[in-house]
Amino acid sequence: MVNTLLLRAGEGLASRNELSCQKVRHKNLCERLLVKDEMQNADASFLHLLYCLSMNSVKAKNSYISLFSSGGIGDIGFHDENFFCVASAELLSKRIEVQRINHIADERRLICGDLLLPGPFNAVLSLTEEYKAKQHQPVTAVIATPPCQGMSVANHKKGDELKRNSLVVRSIEVIQRVKPLVFIFENVPAFMKTICTGQDGINRPIRDEIEADLGSTYEFYSQVLQLSNYGSPSSRTRSLTIGVRNDITWVTPLDLFPKKKTAPMLRELIGDLPRLSEMGQSADEDILHSFRPYDPRMRSWIHDLTEGQSAFDNKDPLKRPHRMVDGKVIQNVQKNGDKYRRVPWDAVAPCVHTRNDILASQNTIHPEDDRVFSIRELMRMMGVRDDYVWFQEQEKINTASGMNELKTHAVNIRQCLGEAIPVPVTQSIAHNIASCLTPFLRFSSQHPKRAHVSEWSTELQKSAYLEVPALRKKNYAAYYTEPLIAFSVVKRALAAYRERQKKTIQVLEPSCGSGVFIQTLNQFAEFYSIDLTSIDIDAEVVAQARNRFSGSTNFANLSIRNADFLEEDSSELARFDLVVGNPPFGREKSDKASTWKKDTELSVRFIRKALSISRKIAFVLPKAILHAAYYQDVRNTIASTTSVKHILDFGEFTFPDVKIETVGLVVENNCDTLNKPRLLSIKSWPRQCVETGPTEYYLDQRFPTWVIYRDSEFDSTAKSLDLGAFKVWRDRRISRRLAVSDGVRVLRGRNIGANGRFNQDSRDYMVSATAAMPIQAAIKKLPGKSKYLAPNLSYKPRVMALGEREDAVPDGSCAVLYGTLTSAQSSGFISFASSETFRRFYRVACNYSTRSINIDPCLVFWWGVPETVPNVSASIDVVADSFK
Repeated sequence: MVNTLLLRAGEGLASRNELSCQKVRHKNLCERLLVKDEMQNADASFLHLLYCLSMNSVKAKNSYISLFSSGGIGDIGFHDENFFCVASAELLSKRIEVQRINHIADERRLICGDLLLPGPFNAVLSLTEEYKAKQHQPVTAVIATPPCQGMSVANHKKGDELKRNSLVVRSIEVIQRVKPLVFIFENVPAFMKTICTGQDGINRPIRDEIEADLGSTYEFYSQVLQLSNYGSPSSRTRSLTIGVRNDITWVTPLDLFPKKKTAPMLRELIGDLPRLSEMGQSADEDILHSFRPYDPRMRSWIHDLTEGQSAFDNKDPLKRPHRMVDGKVIQNVQKNGDKYRRVPWDAVAPCVHTRNDILASQNTIHPEDDRVFSIRELMRMMGVRDDYVWFQEQEKINTASGMNELKTHAVNIRQCLGEAIPVPVTQSIAHNIASCLTPFLRFSSQHPKRAHVSEWSTELQKSAYLEVPALRKKNYAAYYTEPLIAFSVVKRALAAYRERQKKTIQVLEPSCGSGVFIQTLNQFAEFYSIDLTSIDIDAEVVAQARNRFSGSTNFANLSIRNADFLEEDSSELARFDLVVGNPPFGREKSDKASTWKKDTELSVRFIRKALSISRKIAFVLPKAILHAAYYQDVRNTIASTTSVKHILDFGEFTFPDVKIETVGLVVENNCDTLNKPRLLSIKSWPRQCVETGPTEYYLDQRFPTWVIYRDSEFDSTAKSLDLGAFKVWRDRRISRRLAVSDGVRVLRGRNIGANGRFNQDSRDYMVSATAAMPIQAAIKKLPGKSKYLAPNLSYKPRVMALGEREDAVPDGSCAVLYGTLTSAQSSGFISFASSETFRRFYRVACNYSTRSINIDPCLVFWWGVPETVPNVSASIDVVADSFK
């Protein structure tokens, strides 16, 4: 059967569905065959390809988990966008019952109970694992709306806020365990600033808790929105936080925010419903549209009010809200101006609060009738469709017999509506996920991959994945940044500026390319006033960008022009607050006559000029800037004259189709901060970690490199070593193209074994004595009595004494370390260089790089010799102590 399927797959006849359906069985069989060499004439590499195809055939499906789901109102939006409900958790059974009646999810996926208890919490996780095992993919989204009483300005009886806000922390814990592609928090405006007790027992703002627990694996954005501008039929100011997992690089949180939409006037929304004039009256065939009774004496308080007036505005004291005490009129205190207020017809519907059943609450009185809004009217204000059912047999109950039944459920219904996210808002978010994220999602062993397609959804995606001719890539180093990477840099660059401030931020993008950073800034310009100038050396690219952004944008002003940033007059550029972007990578010949072209590295040229004209820069740069020798001078300039705020290690996430490691660097060019304690925030995509600590600890100028993963173990190892004991030499003239059948043996990195051993390799070769002689002569001239070979670009450091192989010659895969060691030191160094301790130490010294780790004059510093030099130890102790 296997050979038949292999043949069919080879002929292109095996369908993706066939491979997918039999994936698990084939996976196990393929692994068994590969391990046991039972190939039966099947090619091993092709069998592996078949396995990979079957893994990649998993179709992405939309799914979600809803925490604190109440009556399922927020879930309707996801349900109507065909998201599968993996689990819906709610404390109260009467609200779970509403979800059950409306088939929000299968009954076993409706979890009733307190998420702080192990039972309900583990039930959510168990259903998640079941889904992942069956569908071979993670959950798409987790949406959490934890109770807000501890944060709400409308609730003055807050009690134990920290205990209540622990539900927020529980939500974060669920997200940590489930690892959805997207998470969503919706809550009151004060949500992110509210204090909670973190998982570590420390009290901190919720924003900081999300950053501490989720910031390593997600990029998130939080904004207080008036939801009536984003699809809600009623006024509702809420904090909305959306996070996107680091590996979903083609989508940003702002892509998923609800789209702007003008809300209808209240008259448009409910004006067609029958008028109700008598208490207890309901519309024909609709008991949800009824006049909720109240104390008759209160009717005179509101009867004569015009639209927009409050009962407190009545001139007659007896018509103002009051109570009688011992025959005396005691006026009620007017704490909120919108209590006992008649709502205007020609305005957006008011916010629906949980106490929407009483006159004394906020904006609850109908524009004309002497009553609070009916449940039907509130449903329309929250975007709930008319066929949503609130209790069993609701549709069969007639007006006469149904009022008593309605009274039983009315408070629960009204509270569910008051606590909910408006349906159009959640539906917009769900739609954005379904249109911007999922269509371009493929899975390999549950790991998401971006599909290569020709049609993209968002303007940001269209910019990022614009087809670039090979010649332009070569001439202009034109590789465009992934959307989430650009978002992460811009978010941190703008963080110091106050949102919605009156002062416009002057921003320069010095190499606009396809417009990824323009579009990213355009998203943020909805919340910041940004005047953007974007330039590029390529006239054709500029023309395309102008065309793409010729319509309406969020910018206060946008200028796109054709120019060479490095040739622009610096005095004319000095007005900018921020320079942001992805400068070109690569090298060009140095131009000593040019102010800004003396460096061969293109990115260094951009850094130097940007620092000279702006208060802040935020660039995507080669990761080699952290430790490579050709960046050492600019590293020293940055560390000594600026305040480095953020370093983002993107690994290879920035350019998935090009094997280049990159970092994001956000620098404040402000001399006033240099004498103050400075903190550096570090995030690593490949290591999935975040850290914040003293800048001088990670960018220690006594070392030739920046070490952003430095920790106590690294410091302890460093204290035991004589660092800087070697210099390095490498030559790449010897290569296989010079191979001869008989001559001088070539030493390659593969020949260097652990503990100084020489390893034979089947691919070894020789070169002529003529080719070897210049290299051997150069090595002999190197100063120092001790010379060692180390494999260049290796994750597994080790050395071999070169003196033992003087009859051979190294090629470019080896670096020669030279210095002067005693015999005992030499033996200890060779042994230590192969140890697991040094391997861990050196990976940290190389910032866990996988590509930019040539042993150069900077990285050779870390090839330490055991036995500590006292002054090195002392200096490290001082910095380590300051970090503690």
